Amino acid sequence: MSQSAATADLEGELGIPLKATLNIPPQITKPVQLLLILPQDISTDFITVASPSSSSDDKHLPGSLSTHVSSESSIRGNAARSIIVGRQASAADIRLDHKSVSRRHTALYYKHTNYQAEEEGGDGTIGSVLVVHDLGGKHGTHVDDIRLEKNGQVELPLGGGIKEHTIRFGNAPLICRVIISFAALNNDGQQSQVLQQESSGAPSEKEGEQNQQHQQNSSEDADMNATTNIIAAEKAPGTEDNSNMKKIDVRPSTRETREAQIAAMIASLDTNPVYKKYTPVDGESGITESKSIIGATSTINKINGTNNSNNNTNNMHKNNNTNNKYNLPITSSITLTPGSNSFTSSDGTNTPLQAKAAVSTLCFEPSGARLVAGHRDGTLRFYDFHGMQPSASEEEVVTYPPFRIVDSDNDPLDNTGRHVLTALGPSATGGQWIVGTTSSQPKVLDREGRTTLFSFVKGDTYVTDSSATKGHTAGVTGVAFHPLVKDICWTTGLDGSIRQWDVSGRGKTQFKNLVCQKVIGKVKNEKGQRTQVVSNLSVHPNGRKIAVGTACGSIQIWNCFGNGVNSRPLGAVYAAHGGTNKPVTFVTFNGNGERIATRSESDDTVRIWDVNRMEKGSGSFDRKFRSSRGGKEGEQPEHPPSLLLAICRGLPGLNETANCAFGPDGRVLCAGTMVDPRAAKLNNNSCGKIKFYQLPEEEKRTKKKISKESGSKSSSSSSSPKNKTTAVLDPIEEVNVAPNASVLGVQWHPKLNQIALGTS
Repeated sequence: MSQSAATADLEGELGIPLKATLNIPPQITKPVQLLLILPQDISTDFITVASPSSSSDDKHLPGSLSTHVSSESSIRGNAARSIIVGRQASAADIRLDHKSVSRRHTALYYKHTNYQAEEEGGDGTIGSVLVVHDLGGKHGTHVDDIRLEKNGQVELPLGGGIKEHTIRFGNAPLICRVIISFAALNNDGQQSQVLQQESSGAPSEKEGEQNQQHQQNSSEDADMNATTNIIAAEKAPGTEDNSNMKKIDVRPSTRETREAQIAAMIASLDTNPVYKKYTPVDGESGITESKSIIGATSTINKINGTNNSNNNTNNMHKNNNTNNKYNLPITSSITLTPGSNSFTSSDGTNTPLQAKAAVSTLCFEPSGARLVAGHRDGTLRFYDFHGMQPSASEEEVVTYPPFRIVDSDNDPLDNTGRHVLTALGPSATGGQWIVGTTSSQPKVLDREGRTTLFSFVKGDTYVTDSSATKGHTAGVTGVAFHPLVKDICWTTGLDGSIRQWDVSGRGKTQFKNLVCQKVIGKVKNEKGQRTQVVSNLSVHPNGRKIAVGTACGSIQIWNCFGNGVNSRPLGAVYAAHGGTNKPVTFVTFNGNGERIATRSESDDTVRIWDVNRMEKGSGSFDRKFRSSRGGKEGEQPEHPPSLLLAICRGLPGLNETANCAFGPDGRVLCAGTMVDPRAAKLNNNSCGKIKFYQLPEEEKRTKKKISKESGSKSSSSSSSPKNKTTAVLDPIEEVNVAPNASVLGVQWHPKLNQIALGTS
């Protein structure tokens, strides 16, 4: 079979029409250029172009590849009627070795049509168009961010000036820029070439005004706002009238833009700096003591504290304690918005996402320079406090949008769909983020959120022993990195297992998914039966212990080291919040690891526990001191005071994401309150609050010494009095932060004294 016959059979099989052609239409001066652009951190190894272009007339960017829509660019030669993009080496003229690209994904060709260009006044001139034809791939073809229908096509007009379009093939990490160079038509239908204005020529006054207006209306990035002026002359033969001349803006290359920026920066160094003395506003001392960030679903607020400031913005409670002796970050705030209201899914259905979805998890970067918030719509929003650009909302409130929104559904390593984000944690260096969702497969992202570094394997749901599976078999509830070792992380989930993973790149993989390194333990209730881990996962500051909360109402501390599966925890307290029907939904260590704070969605308290006493008791306290009383006002708690140190009351918890946070010095604890949606409808004055509690002082512990004379043991620390009771604490400060909404998550940065909170 000849080459032309084989080509006809291939293109006929793909549904390419017989009138498709790769001959250059008369409307354009040269073949349409395809510029394949990749991110800087991705190599071009997975792209193979049959006939790359190196012409000086074409646009070129560093790290990009260029080719044309012409028969010279096809592996089938002059017999080809289209340029095929796909993964099959024997058929594709542009081969993309990416799993989201089909074997024969997209075809590009020219076609004659009765297209009436608007620039030509709709005179019905017969011309040609460039056709982008989807060949039925699973992940589709996107033209100008609009997905084509399966086996559908779009026609790009060839007329009116220089235009550019963008094409994305599936989820491949590249952008194909379609650059069309036209020949302008005069009134007699004759062609006149596009003339490029010399850089030395000065533009006219009218052209300068048009260029200035274009720069003001442009929404492109800051590094692409410089333009190259191209003038298309449209004049009748023998006349000097330039009234029909048109100016078209073409963005310069990245190198030219960077050189211009460097030149402007060097020129600014020669300018003498101007210093303006700061004059504090009346009533302010100008000395900033504390900062905090308050996060909501549709708004996130950042608070700056001053010594003598009594007025708080953003509907915050007025602070009557002007001295602020506890150094609480509650004196001022800024607002962070969740981003665009028109954000849609990336599965091709353009499903609108909830712009005001509740915050399900949030976390600071270790340095405090960034905040990442996870929402119930399956998106991560990244905020950078060093590079924020303020924007004014309709209510004339200055807000700060995220610099990046990551859709969990747009992950090439995870095709299980969109999931609610349940847990989030940074690595010790801040270079990675581990994300847990309602699926059984956590994943690790890079610092920018652009790349999924690791996706964890899913366990076998038919195996009852969770230690015999390679991954979780149910939703993930807690994730955390090792505080000292950057390549170790832990996860826990509803299957009751606590797992350790190696993210150094040396761990075992299965179908490109990371396999669990080992199982730390399997949580069980008081009777030895399997139970679920419904809380987050908190790691001791030294990285040797892990604390979790279970569905049976217990708190358990597990040892992280050892080769085998631990048969029992280091310490446990059962019915921690007054009963087995009250699951512990949140646990956290304080800064030195000597205390644990817990919270349950079934009561209105936060409880403070002694870690050393818990480990020594190994769970015997609950069996010995069990009581039906739940620690309410006027009742004796069911756990001994040496174990249960304090109860912070007045914190209704109606959601499993409710948590709390210790202050930088561990003396103060903060937590948010919930608002019943039914009560909020009846009472418009209901408001979510953040409350602060002063905790009891920690007892100084000293090692027991043996006396040489008597040989008996003596302790240098005085024994605690027999009448010691568990402290029942009321808040020392309350701040209204969320009108008609609940405070779901709280984070208190230990170094910057800043608070981040998310609301419903």
